[in-house]
Amino acid sequence: IQRRMAFEIESLKKELKQKDNEVNEVHAESKKEIELLQEKITMNLQQIEKEKAMQANSKQEIASLKEEIKALNEQLMKNKKLQASPQEKNPLIFQDDIYGGITIDHPLIREIVQTHQFQRLKDIKKLGYTYQNIPKANYSRMEHSIGMYYLAGEYVKQLQRRQPELNITESDVLCVQIAALCYNLGHGPFSHTFDMFLDAIHEKNKSGKPWKNVSEASVKMFHYMLEDNEGLMASFEKHFDNPKEDIAFIKELIQGTGYEQRKDKKFLHKIVYNKKSGLDVCMIESTVRDAAVLGMNVTFRWKTFLNQVHVLRCDDGESHKCFSKDDLEICNDLFRTRHSLHRDLYYARKSRMAAIMIRRILVKSNEIPIIKDKSRRVTISQATKSMSGYTELTDSALNNIKLLVDDPEVQVLLKCLNTMKVIGQIGYVTPTDEWNEDKITQHIVQSIRSCDISNELIIDPTKHGYENWNALTQYYYTSDGRTGQWTHEWAQPPPSAAKQLRIFLVSGDKDLIKEVQGVLRELIRDEQLIPGDIYPDEENYNLMPQVPPLKKEEATELKEEVASALATYKLKLDPWRQNEALVTMKKKICEDHTERKDAESKGIEY
Repeated sequence: IQRRMAFEIESLKKELKQKDNEVNEVHAESKKEIELLQEKITMNLQQIEKEKAMQANSKQEIASLKEEIKALNEQLMKNKKLQASPQEKNPLIFQDDIYGGITIDHPLIREIVQTHQFQRLKDIKKLGYTYQNIPKANYSRMEHSIGMYYLAGEYVKQLQRRQPELNITESDVLCVQIAALCYNLGHGPFSHTFDMFLDAIHEKNKSGKPWKNVSEASVKMFHYMLEDNEGLMASFEKHFDNPKEDIAFIKELIQGTGYEQRKDKKFLHKIVYNKKSGLDVCMIESTVRDAAVLGMNVTFRWKTFLNQVHVLRCDDGESHKCFSKDDLEICNDLFRTRHSLHRDLYYARKSRMAAIMIRRILVKSNEIPIIKDKSRRVTISQATKSMSGYTELTDSALNNIKLLVDDPEVQVLLKCLNTMKVIGQIGYVTPTDEWNEDKITQHIVQSIRSCDISNELIIDPTKHGYENWNALTQYYYTSDGRTGQWTHEWAQPPPSAAKQLRIFLVSGDKDLIKEVQGVLRELIRDEQLIPGDIYPDEENYNLMPQVPPLKKEEATELKEEVASALATYKLKLDPWRQNEALVTMKKKICEDHTERKDAESKGIEY
């Protein structure tokens, strides 16, 4: 029994061991299967993460593509607006003597042209009173502005088409066109003659000038235009993505200063007004148009010139507008044409005499409020301090002066504007460092013993068109792609471009004119102020013997008599128009009095 039990126990142990081995084998296999499953799970998890990342990237790419498509659609819509056909937008068409038909089809440009601030330029002669001597010189600042708009547009569009790498946008083109169009907004009556008036008032009153130059006045008027015209600012917001920045850019283009806007496109700042080279749209347009006034032959062909302008990176690391090196003489010839215009047109003696008379009229009338500024009337100089008043200040100021200013000398000057009968022509001299304008004036005034001519003596400096020429420079390119810079050879003045001083006397007293001429003749001889000479006697043959036909006391007495009559007969008259016709009004009041008495005797209400 013990042996059998021992055998059974041994058998059970073997069976148990065998079972343990089988369990271990199964466990090992299960462990391997678990490890394989874990590997598969890990791989699947990694694959899932990769797919998630790819999906996220795809979403970003899709979103980015959607943004690009949206931006392209917006740009496409904007270009369609900016490039709208004239047939769709009822264009304005100007027939120009120089460029032919100029079409204004952009709605924003058309809206600017139709503002009161721009239309005002129709009543300002670009060449002042020159048209009285040269009939063809009667075009307005508005015509000049339309020409500048057209020329500037052609200029910037040529660059846009030829050099797409410059990234000139339609907004850039529109800004340049608006700046050119509005460049002349700041001019006053008779253009640069008004600058003479401002200088005279500044010297007389020792007061500050309302602006440093005309371009600053143009910026002020442009700003007022945006404020004064309902809906204009909304139009800017409609046609520009960044109207605030674009308006600031337009102001920079008008003044030719500052590079706060479009810093990567500084070459655009040199199109409308270029202080660096002196050759800009304003200079080209004025020279070509004014040369046509005198029938001059101009070798400069603006279309050919624009086709050859390139924007290139130069030695200073900046991108500049460069002209072809072969065009140096063509450009210099344009400067020479401008010099001839200064001599024969802008500073022709009769033109300057008219300018002197107008300046004197404006200065002597400056105490009388003759310009309407909203609900009040202001003087001419006061009008420059308010753009609402300045908007009303045009060449028509002379008509206001004729009606409202009773100064005898002013009225005589107005009557004699066409004949120059009140300006004595003395002579001309060439100033030196020692004998400048002030010293020559002082010498002549002190040398005249018979009377004080300090208020009647006029010293008029001439300009030749090459002022500050030694500071002008221009970049160029050669046929092999190199760039360079013209300095002394650019815009070099001819020997004839010398500054001279013309001497005039506001007087018809021939004896006094002879006395002043004698003083000037001795000064020229003793100090060698040559070229210099005395004007011949025939220049002063038809002067009026005396200026004021009506003394101030007589005018005052007549004015008081009119006021008394108005009060007596209980008649009302606008006080601003009491000076309108003092002489004829006296007769009219008497007639009214007779009619009143006759009506009352018949029982009729008068």
